[in-house]
Amino acid sequence: MGGRPDRRVLPIAAISFTYSASFSTFWVYVGIYAVEGLHWPASRVGLLFLASAPAAAVANYLSGRVSDRIGRKPLIFWSFLASAANLALLAWLGGTRAVAFGLIILQGVIGAPAFSLDRVLVADVVDVADREPGFATVRVATNLGALVGPPLGALLVYAGGWNAFLLGIAALGIAGAILTAALLSETRPAPQDRPGSLRQVARDTPFALLLVSTLLAFTDYCGFETVLPVIAVSVYGLAPSTWGLLFVISPALVVLCQLRLTRATSRISPGPRLAGATLLMGLPFLLLLVSTSVGVIAAVIALFIVGEMVWMPTSQAVAAELAPVETRGTYFGALAAMTGPAWTLAPFIAFQLKTHAGVRSVWLFFAAIAIAAAFAGAGAISAATRRRPSRPPRRRCRSRRGG
Repeated sequence: MGGRPDRRVLPIAAISFTYSASFSTFWVYVGIYAVEGLHWPASRVGLLFLASAPAAAVANYLSGRVSDRIGRKPLIFWSFLASAANLALLAWLGGTRAVAFGLIILQGVIGAPAFSLDRVLVADVVDVADREPGFATVRVATNLGALVGPPLGALLVYAGGWNAFLLGIAALGIAGAILTAALLSETRPAPQDRPGSLRQVARDTPFALLLVSTLLAFTDYCGFETVLPVIAVSVYGLAPSTWGLLFVISPALVVLCQLRLTRATSRISPGPRLAGATLLMGLPFLLLLVSTSVGVIAAVIALFIVGEMVWMPTSQAVAAELAPVETRGTYFGALAAMTGPAWTLAPFIAFQLKTHAGVRSVWLFFAAIAIAAAFAGAGAISAATRRRPSRPPRRRCRSRRGG
């Protein structure tokens, strides 16, 4: 896969793989489950996604903040168990529409610690110089889970129906809790004069700019994952099965190239690297103004993924450097919360543009978002560089077994 992973990151990677293969797979199928398994109309499914994203965003932030007080490991452990119990409850009570709607939204809330705290753990246990490869290793594990999980989910649905799917994912969640208890070393929370807050994060100018850049970059990510397939199938005439094959480019490239690309681009300073990566996540959409052939769509996907592979570990390493040790969870929680507004707004804005201004305006929109993300990311690193000499030295985070 392009390199030998840091042994300190391997337990975290195991947790990330298990989450991706289990509960991330649930979110891949949840729309289909709602329509085929619960017989909901499309309008109710749209409302479900609209309600889920903000709730999960708030939970991601609170997970990080609470982890600064009690540690990461207990939250991840109970997140796996509670999520598994919730899916088992959904299999039992899913016939009631209101109950099913509430349980699905609750899944995004109680699953937030298992989803978001792996990045904080990497920052806790890995030295500054090794953080980008550490984040890259976790991304490889997550994408391996994305390769394994959906086919497993399809097999469960085929063999036993939707209840078998839900219970199978729940069983994987229990396995995640066992792995968390057995493998993770608890990081001792750093002493706090006062707990971190969203106001503190917002007043930290470099980090606030990084949040803006992250929000915009995730908006382009939603353009790739939710908007592009809809337009490719409904407007460009691409067969759904063909899109499925094209989408495999994403996890395959990450698994094969993430560590290699992270190592190759490490010589580039963070500012230009972050800006170039976000540009590569949006500007390739402009190719669709010239041609909409399968080959061009595949090229757009490949270029986007290259940009994303550079952007993700770089932005996370910058976040780890900017976040104070004692409130690192709060800072990373705010970073993870940026996914919520992106998932809520990006499809809405894009499809409104498609309806009122045509498909070409959608790709111009995502290209403009990429340019804004590049400026915000470069501004974050520039502001951090200007203030760095005046910042006190950071305390190293101690680790201990158990917890």
